[in-house]
Amino acid sequence: MFILKIFYNIFIYLSIPFALPVGYIFAYKKGEQDSYFERFGFIRLKSEHKKSVWFHCASVGEVKSIKSLVDEIRNTYPDYSVVCSTMTATGKSVAEKYLSPDEAFLLPIENSIAIKYLIDVLNTKIFFIVDTELWPNLINSVHTKCKLCMVNGRISDKSFNTYKRFSFIFRPLLRRFQTIFVKSTADLEKFSIITGKKDNIINSGNIKFMQPAEIKLSQTSETLQKKSIFLAASTHVGEEDIIFKAFSRCNNLDHLVVAPRHINRADSICAKAKEYGYRCGKLTELDTAENFPNVIVVDKLGLLEELYYITDKIFIGGSLIDIGGHNIFEALQFRKYISTGPYMQNFQEIMDIAREYDVIKIIENEKDLVEYITNDYDKTDSFDSFFKKLNESNKNKMKMILKEIPDGNSSKVTQ
Repeated sequence: MFILKIFYNIFIYLSIPFALPVGYIFAYKKGEQDSYFERFGFIRLKSEHKKSVWFHCASVGEVKSIKSLVDEIRNTYPDYSVVCSTMTATGKSVAEKYLSPDEAFLLPIENSIAIKYLIDVLNTKIFFIVDTELWPNLINSVHTKCKLCMVNGRISDKSFNTYKRFSFIFRPLLRRFQTIFVKSTADLEKFSIITGKKDNIINSGNIKFMQPAEIKLSQTSETLQKKSIFLAASTHVGEEDIIFKAFSRCNNLDHLVVAPRHINRADSICAKAKEYGYRCGKLTELDTAENFPNVIVVDKLGLLEELYYITDKIFIGGSLIDIGGHNIFEALQFRKYISTGPYMQNFQEIMDIAREYDVIKIIENEKDLVEYITNDYDKTDSFDSFFKKLNESNKNKMKMILKEIPDGNSSKVTQ
């Protein structure tokens, strides 16, 4: 392991002379050059900090997932500063607006010297890695300086085999964490197999379910809101055929809106829709309500929750085929009775609660989907019970995580 560490760091340092100018060109093209050099440790802090809690998030999704946790830390520990680092400039921008942290910057990627310096200057007492972001130098640097925890830890079924195959790399890294909060019982088992122990792994569920979104409708969404639509969200190859067939048998809706998981598939989905005899257009190319075709394909990021908000009939993909499903809370938060396929193992916790309180319909085939689209459902009481249960679960999650915040008397972890 020591030899691997040496070669890894040699590779990192030899890459810098090439990565720095090439990376800057890409950053400049995207208008992100102002914060680019933060990636190499050149960070200007706003002020001094007596003590801080530091969250590291990959990008936008992880930033948004910790909003409730950050708010609760501010209420419970007002003497702590909140620090947020991200891997992307977009993530940093969202963090600044969404979390209002005391400090926000791009993570100095695998720069041990910069990380240790920042922990000292920021007087960081606890460092949270959000989701499973395993950067070796980051983890090895942090765990010697302050308490290191993971929240929303998850290992997908696909990644699990890789983790097991290279457990000689991942086990030492994961053992650096004092506490790992995972999303589900299945994740707890996976982490325990990789690390070889369970005593510091806690199933806290997904903290992403704590924070409802604040929706401001775009002009396009406001126009669509006047229509009756069926939304097929986060779809994958193999699911659109079932959706197109089902929609052709439904006369109670004006439009089908398909929001594929990967928007670069927009053209191929439009071509598929035309094969089924639909008029189809991409969302960004629509001019007026009069020009709206039967099928609208979303080819722009950032609109999904708006569409959930304005739509009553919703299918969430990655679930009719064995992908593992996608986040159903984004739709359920608006009290929408939604549908998914049976393959929802990536979101087992909230799926179990949703099924228990009957706020979700499981679709096995075209017939089930037609039944869901054409029938009316009154789930007012079900949603009241669902959110009561979810709030109780969220409070318990928060208590578990907040217990990890140290009193700040010592910043050094005993090995």
